[in-house]
Amino acid sequence: MSAAPEQDMERRLRGLFGSNVGCEGPLAASGAGLRLTGIDLRPRLTPEQATFLLDALSRFGVVSIPGQDLETFSLAHMERFANHWGAPIPHPNNFLRGGKMAQSDGASDGPVEWLPFDRRRASVVSASFPGQLECLPHESPTVLVVSNFAGVLPANSEEQPAAARVTAGGSWHTDIEYEPLPIYVSMFLVHKSPVARNAETGTWVEDPTDGSDDIRPYLDGSDAELYRLRKTLPLNGETAFADTAAALAALPPSEQASLERTQVRRRLNEGDEGWLAPLVRTNPRSGIKSLHGPIWASRPRVRPAVEVDDMTPEASRALLDRLEAHVLQPQFRYDHPHVPGDVTIWDNYMTLHNAPPVKTNITSVDDARLLYRLSCKGDPALTLPRNDPPEWLESHVTGSYTTPPGTIDVE
Repeated sequence: MSAAPEQDMERRLRGLFGSNVGCEGPLAASGAGLRLTGIDLRPRLTPEQATFLLDALSRFGVVSIPGQDLETFSLAHMERFANHWGAPIPHPNNFLRGGKMAQSDGASDGPVEWLPFDRRRASVVSASFPGQLECLPHESPTVLVVSNFAGVLPANSEEQPAAARVTAGGSWHTDIEYEPLPIYVSMFLVHKSPVARNAETGTWVEDPTDGSDDIRPYLDGSDAELYRLRKTLPLNGETAFADTAAALAALPPSEQASLERTQVRRRLNEGDEGWLAPLVRTNPRSGIKSLHGPIWASRPRVRPAVEVDDMTPEASRALLDRLEAHVLQPQFRYDHPHVPGDVTIWDNYMTLHNAPPVKTNITSVDDARLLYRLSCKGDPALTLPRNDPPEWLESHVTGSYTTPPGTIDVE
């Protein structure tokens, strides 16, 4: 970021949010990532403030706003804030379709059964470290609780606790790209990050893939270098990002032009007809072009693989595996550290992301990782409440959910 745009951004930022705010970025070598300090997200945003934040995300792909006071900043404040980015979406882990968890191979459509709070992950998470760590109170189906623990044996239990282990991390993806209108923006509020460190390595976990030939959760058939890039993940609980805008811009102009004409067929379940979606999207605010989810199988064994229009399945995989290997190169990567009180927002059209390796079956709160995620789709809104048409909500938002007035008016 050159000096003049940076200075102009800081002037705008201070004029809108006050003299104590600051701007740090880019956070990644690719040019992605911006940190805005000193902003309190409890008050309502003015249209001008919302415009600034929307513009910042459209340029940097990832925006972090640290320092929210977890004693006073609630998940209701966060959901109201999320309404500026799009319509908040109930997470599939919080409802059933056809009696099955919607994130699994549940029905593609049909009646929705909302899970009561006591059947959600939050209830068992809160029981894990009583008196030390509990989820922030909430009832909204849009809140996904992300944690590496879901229950600890009581002190008087005669059972032996399961041995602690380190997972290998997730798979590279964008959020819920398998619906006709994909997720636009996702965000984390950080409640707890692990503080334990290995005395020898200096990291929270040791690399679980060191010397391992286990390719899970991925499918067979990719080359060894792509598996290596996929498995190269942060070891302190950070979220791994890849900048798909910078990756597209680094390709030869002729290939960029070809990819801009490329359509991919996505499906919710095997047997669905699916729909065609562009592989390259243009941000309507910044004009920046990026690859959207250029992955052949972003949820292996859960969602069907992607097919490129007018290509065989084999040719589709060859093209998308090559693009994924390009995007996951170190120069396009950014591992974002999580600090309690941070709100971090990312554009799913401009980035890929992945969950890191984490310790599970933990018995110490020093190993706890607890975050809350909300995701949004549709057009941004400068003023609230939103005014999404009922027919649009019925088509694109599970259960036609809208944020209740009491949440929009939270003090």
